[in-house]
Amino acid sequence: MVYFSLSGPVMTLATDHAIFILTMLFNFITYILFLIQLSFGDECPSFKYCTCSSDKTVIECTNRQLTNELLLKFTNELPKSTILLNLSSNFLTSINSLSNLNSLKILDLSFNKIQYLSSNIFSQFPQLTS
Repeated sequence: MVYFSLSGPVMTLATDHAIFILTMLFNFITYILFLIQLSFGDECPSFKYCTCSSDKTVIECTNRQLTNELLLKFTNELPKSTILLNLSSNFLTSINSLSNLNSLKILDLSFNKIQYLSSNIFSQFPQLTS
């Protein structure tokens, strides 16, 4: 059986080439992650439970294990420009106030544990569609 050993200039060239390829791959992955972050938006200001579109009109809070108490902590900080608020797949049992969201058109409360909604909750949203 014959074994080959790389050493000297050949080994250095192979190592340099591997480092170059790994650096290019790292830069490419970093660039792709940057583009993904731009397209899906940043974390919304002041809270970590949701992501926002770049224009702050779409707020995604789905599947974040939100409870009523957590929701109350950041409800007033939601951007007034919010058109779509997705609160689906959480642990919400009631919705008390989202009064600062005058532009809200779509509110997704599916897959929660809603037991109570105040009688006038939806009257706060003239643009909300069913």
